[in-house]
Amino acid sequence: MSHFNARTGFGLCLLFFGLLLSGCETSSDTSTLGEWTMKENELTLTKTLRVSETENYFFGSIQDLDVTSEGRMVVLDGEATHLKVLRPDGTLIDTVGREGQGPGEFQFPTTVEVARGDSMYVFDADPDRLTVFSPLPSPSLARAVTISREQGPRGTDAWGSFGTVRVLGDTLAARFHPYHAREEGYRNPAPATWRLMSETGVLGDTLLHERRKHISISFEGQGVGVEALPFDRSTLEAVGPDDHFYYGWTDSLQIQATALDGTTEVLADVSTTPVPVTDADRDSALAPIERTDIRQQFADAMPDTKPTFTALVIGDDGRLWIQRPAQTAESATVPWWILAPETNTIHQVRLPRDVELEVVQGGKAYGHTTTEREAPALVRYTVNLDA
Repeated sequence: MSHFNARTGFGLCLLFFGLLLSGCETSSDTSTLGEWTMKENELTLTKTLRVSETENYFFGSIQDLDVTSEGRMVVLDGEATHLKVLRPDGTLIDTVGREGQGPGEFQFPTTVEVARGDSMYVFDADPDRLTVFSPLPSPSLARAVTISREQGPRGTDAWGSFGTVRVLGDTLAARFHPYHAREEGYRNPAPATWRLMSETGVLGDTLLHERRKHISISFEGQGVGVEALPFDRSTLEAVGPDDHFYYGWTDSLQIQATALDGTTEVLADVSTTPVPVTDADRDSALAPIERTDIRQQFADAMPDTKPTFTALVIGDDGRLWIQRPAQTAESATVPWWILAPETNTIHQVRLPRDVELEVVQGGKAYGHTTTEREAPALVRYTVNLDA
């Protein structure tokens, strides 16, 4: 996560010039899409907003963000330990919450979600607390719920540590991280688990057992360290506007959605050609690892191909936004595929590889990146569809 401590005030940048990030670089595997059709030159993204340091505020870090029904942007600033609420033009309306241990205060907030009439839900990972603020324009503390964990054998937590909580219809979805044994090497850990949960912490049905691999390194006297393996496979998930829980295993481009009644539907199953991990990719991934023995473990376990997709966002119109892997380590942009399950069609656009999309709503795509000075920045694109 990027941090920035100097207030430079070089202003709010409204970039209304026509930066059209269209799918001009067609992927080489479009001929193997099976029943799906790639549409050309019908969807573009135009950057209309970039907000970083301004005369009135700056972001310490952008931990997460969401958008209200009226287009106001709610940014979880992890370094400032509060929410920044911005108007659609990027000017600051208010800050909500602050650092502390009391009601309406945060210690290690990880996610923010706007739901249920534009109420703002913030999950704080240290006290396992869900804090809910009433909607704008006058947000106030509505309730705060500290979630008690079920106890397993010998006082251990039965489901591991909480990772996050998401709003799903009239209930919640909670993710539990597994605990890791003191064991070295590349392995499949116990899966993280998503379960339905009430706002009082009562657990319900299991939604998903994630699949994920990692490198586990045991340090004598210091416990175990767990690291993600570059280019490995994992389960990516997202909550859709229809109160469905979307997910996919990144070994293939298959996206499923589970409803609150437990029914599951496959929305997309697209045949793709694997993207190889090049020598330059390997060198770039291994370069930061200082210890020779650990670097070798990573090298031995690294896969030969990249994940089929690396991010999943569900638009409010039901389209699936899928980030595809960069072709090379030097690629400045990455392709995003926008899948329409109703018509089995795909549009492709390209975005800078350091842009992380978080929300697609109201014909706009919202995300965050960093500036040339490594300062966090919020970006917004208008989605132009001529189809």
